[in-house]
Amino acid sequence: MKLLFLGTGAADYDWRRYGDAGVLGSAAALLEDHVLLDCGPTVCAAMERFGVDFGCVEAVVNTHSHGDHFDVETVKRIAQGRRVDFYGTPQACVRVRAFCRVHPVESGSVFTAGNCRFLTLPANHAVTDLKEETFNYLISCGEKTLLYALDTAWMLTKARRLIGEKKIDGIVWDATMSEPGDWRIFEHSDPEMFGVLRRVLLKTGNITQDTPVYFSHRARTLWPEDPAAQQKIAARYGALLAVDGETVTL
Repeated sequence: MKLLFLGTGAADYDWRRYGDAGVLGSAAALLEDHVLLDCGPTVCAAMERFGVDFGCVEAVVNTHSHGDHFDVETVKRIAQGRRVDFYGTPQACVRVRAFCRVHPVESGSVFTAGNCRFLTLPANHAVTDLKEETFNYLISCGEKTLLYALDTAWMLTKARRLIGEKKIDGIVWDATMSEPGDWRIFEHSDPEMFGVLRRVLLKTGNITQDTPVYFSHRARTLWPEDPAAQQKIAARYGALLAVDGETVTL
């Protein structure tokens, strides 16, 4: 399974300065060269920056409709009149149906995009309309399975039951905060929160000590500016920092 991180930042970056040193893009990734995970405002610029042709995108899979993860103009530019497949909430689908083949999903939905199977998990997060769901995804491509969890706080019971005993070969996890004690714990995660989850997933056999974990969606104002200090925090919890433009293979 191949994953290109197109952006690894949270919404507090000034994306008018995207491309400047230290400015992370809106959190998004390209899966298996053909499936776009989230479609925020810097995605098109990131694709151009990292040499990805818009035409390679066959499907867009959206986690939720916050503006740093869902930008209608981004989807329209990528579609370029091709009517790509779009998977997301019914509310998000309505906004892009003029130029996409839309596929409304809900927590528990299973669908195939590109050559990958997606299990839709409820995220512990919320948008303005509390009736609209937010998602994480358990993604299987070939023999590998990735837990893609942006944005979310503690794993919900329903998500845990949907995952069950499935083996997870890699995790991309919300790391909006770098230290515990922030009020955003009700909708985002910090490394200490993830450390608890990691210990449990090890005990239940879902992951091993060697399962790679990537912290993404890092907030500019909630992480130290020094990259070495950031790496030290991630390493403390057995994780790596996701990096804009980095390609990883499970």
